[in-house]
Amino acid sequence: MVDFVGRRKELDRITGVLDAAEARTPIVLLLEGTTGIGKTTLLNAAAELARERGFQVGLANASRMEKELPFGVTRQMFEDVLSDLPGDEAESAFRVAGSRGSGVINATPADPLEAFEEVDVHQALRGLYRLTTTLTPPKPLCFIVDDLQWTDVPSLRWLNYLVCRVTRMPLAVLLSQTTGIYPESPLLIAELDFYAERVKIGGFADGEIAEMTEKLLGVRPAPEFISACAETTGRNPFILSQLLATMRDGATPPDEAAARDLARQSPDDLGGSVLARLNRQSPHLVRIARIIAVLEPPGVELTAAVAGTGAPEVADAVRQLVGMGLLANNGKLAFTHSMIQNAIANAVTHTERDEMHASAARYLHEVQAPDLLVAKHIRRTTAKLGTWAAANLSRAAKLAVVDGDPVTGADLLSRALKEDMAPNLRRDLLIRLGRAETYFDPHQAAVHLTAAMEYLVEPQAILGVACRLSQVLYLDARYDEAREVLTTSIDKVEPVDPVVGGLLRLALRVTVPTPHREPVHTHPAEIDPTWREGGVRGRLAGALIADYTGNAGEEFDLCRESALVALSGGVVAIMNDPQRLLAAVNGLIRTDEFDLALRHSDEIVLEARQHGLEMLSVLGYTLRSRVHLSMGALAAAAEDARLAVAPDQQSCVHSGHLSHVQTVEALVHSLLLLGDVEGAQAAIEPVGLRGTLPRSWQHTALLHVRGLLRFELGDVEGALADQLECGERLLAWGAPNPAHRPWRSHAALAQLRLGRRQEALQLALEELELARRWGAPSSTARALLAVAATTRDAAALPWLNEAASVLTGSSARLLRARVLSELGTVKWRIGQREAARENLAQAKVFAEACGSVPLLSALAELPAEAVCRSKALPAAPLPVGTGLTPHEFRVASMVVEGHSNVEIAEKLYVTRRAVEFHLTNIYRKLGVRRRTQLPSALKVRPGVG
Repeated sequence: MVDFVGRRKELDRITGVLDAAEARTPIVLLLEGTTGIGKTTLLNAAAELARERGFQVGLANASRMEKELPFGVTRQMFEDVLSDLPGDEAESAFRVAGSRGSGVINATPADPLEAFEEVDVHQALRGLYRLTTTLTPPKPLCFIVDDLQWTDVPSLRWLNYLVCRVTRMPLAVLLSQTTGIYPESPLLIAELDFYAERVKIGGFADGEIAEMTEKLLGVRPAPEFISACAETTGRNPFILSQLLATMRDGATPPDEAAARDLARQSPDDLGGSVLARLNRQSPHLVRIARIIAVLEPPGVELTAAVAGTGAPEVADAVRQLVGMGLLANNGKLAFTHSMIQNAIANAVTHTERDEMHASAARYLHEVQAPDLLVAKHIRRTTAKLGTWAAANLSRAAKLAVVDGDPVTGADLLSRALKEDMAPNLRRDLLIRLGRAETYFDPHQAAVHLTAAMEYLVEPQAILGVACRLSQVLYLDARYDEAREVLTTSIDKVEPVDPVVGGLLRLALRVTVPTPHREPVHTHPAEIDPTWREGGVRGRLAGALIADYTGNAGEEFDLCRESALVALSGGVVAIMNDPQRLLAAVNGLIRTDEFDLALRHSDEIVLEARQHGLEMLSVLGYTLRSRVHLSMGALAAAAEDARLAVAPDQQSCVHSGHLSHVQTVEALVHSLLLLGDVEGAQAAIEPVGLRGTLPRSWQHTALLHVRGLLRFELGDVEGALADQLECGERLLAWGAPNPAHRPWRSHAALAQLRLGRRQEALQLALEELELARRWGAPSSTARALLAVAATTRDAAALPWLNEAASVLTGSSARLLRARVLSELGTVKWRIGQREAARENLAQAKVFAEACGSVPLLSALAELPAEAVCRSKALPAAPLPVGTGLTPHEFRVASMVVEGHSNVEIAEKLYVTRRAVEFHLTNIYRKLGVRRRTQLPSALKVRPGVG
């Protein structure tokens, strides 16, 4: 039996045909299938099988190149049979065939076949029939024709003549035909259908894919690999064999990892092989297939334009490619499998691709196709197409950016700049390109915005580009370059337009850290009298004013108002200006407008998700983490910080970039307040707990948080050093506002721990004075709490009472919990027991809602009669070895009790996302995957808390 992979059913049917022939019951079998499905392999296997059984085999391969040669296929069959006969038997056979029959076989120049008259053809057919009947007595006979659709007309007549006459003859006729190809004579093939049994050959089954894989690679494939192969190759044996050969050459095992990578595979020889098979049918099919593979055209008209032919000819070619199984039969010009398309496209040279896309772009421009469709082809050709191409790319880029895809927009603008154009158009394209690149490639953004500045004359245009360029440089801590951009612009614009000059001075003041207070000759709110009206310039002015007043700690109401003006058009109106967006939301946080800040942060995250803007996503998650921290939603803050860190680590920015440093700061701060000191230490590890941090805005904020961590780790001297350095930088840069970073109160606690009460009190009182001047309740309460910490017992009560009063109704729950906890503790110590219990009970409620393990632990250390046991702490000791925090154990216990995530969130006064965040950590620590596994992991019976 022939060694053949798969096709057991088809081989069994061929065996049945041979059995019938041996029993003198001739059968005609026609195998039909798409290109590469395995018809030729099956027929070759059938020929080998027939010879093993003693058949005389006449095998012929029809060809498009020989379709004009009369009796070409017939001659191949008889030559194959007669070549095995001894000389005298072959000579006798020729005599039986007669002059015309032997002339068909020999095709002698003296008797040219093309000179045959109709009567001669009939004589040839009769002679060949007599020859066939003469050959069969000693051995059965098997005629095989591959690619029947290309068989010449006389040979088709001969086959029809044969099969309609044989009734009791040891003869088998095996034929194959490729679907989709127009046959040389449809009527003659249709006549064969009267006598033939058609067998449709489909793709490989899973078992056959596994069998071929194991045979070629020597390894049994994983189930995932088999499924991926079926999807990627369309179960086509030819494509599968090419893929497996590539894997064999690369020693790639057929495992789950390989399965994930299959969709990107494109075997080197596949494209050439497919095109060679197409070329056997028609060079025209090759041309059309290459155009479709490269251009992915939307219709026949574009394909015809690029091919330089008519639409009807292309439609016919498409119909054939569909029938051959290469194109999908869904009305679109798309290949059935991406691997085939990639293989054919990869076989096209770069020069040919370039010409195809250029032709497509010209045609689509002429027929006024949509801009994005025309631009798709312009961007893929290097040919200079003219100013129309630059204009088209400019319009398409605008559509892409508006649709939230700045990467594509930047790519289109970069291509547009390669065309010849007027200077003003080049300037506009450079500006738009730099703005688009702000989101994903700040280095290139700086390059293109700098180039655009050389073309600018109009003050308003200089304002917009200078602010954007200085922001990009600021985000990258390139402060000297940012300063030069702004100062140069001020010198150029201020004599002509004092309003724009004033805005540039304000931008310089808030953008570039400097030990010298940059002069702002006019009050910020009066630089542009129309800023409250909003609009593009009004929103820019609002963000600058919010940033300026928020840093300086002056004019609380103006900061809030200007932040709201900056955001008056929603996030969408300002999202193309990341630093101003950051300044506006920070203005709301510093003025305790936490609900508004949260709403806008949510909007940033939503817009970033919808449009895939990675850097904006990082900004949104970081801001939302800050808001959650301010409101005391610690788990949510940590969750957002982790979400910010993940994409940021994968982005193109370096580790010192503002977006990266800010995410680390947010994560460390949230983990510290949750009580996860170990996690906070791991998060800051790349920066280090000691050593000098770069003198930038972002590293100064990180310096403050690092001081908090060092304090928790017991390094009080190091904590104090970090806080004092943070303060020195902020003061030098004109940012004394404690709402920016409350470094004084934390430095005061470090001084107090070191026994320096007077120094501690001085810092705390200084912060209180600044906080009262600013007027934000949270800043004032935090400073009052620090002052209270530096006094003793009853002396602390006035400060704490004022702090509690200031925070009445505030959504800063963690800060309220801390104030009430300290107030209740002091009252308990001086004997005000009932009032103390009330304060401590309120503190417990807020601490539970925030999930603050450090505060809950402090409450748990108080006498039992001072505060009832917190629901957020377990009644019994934590199970040994779980690694859970008390709050995590409480959440896990509530899950065991049967509570849903929503119910747990309601009972603990947290968000559902916070509960999900805790459960993720719980599952990880306990090594489980689902809720039902928690009881056994905790060794707690359901219903027991």
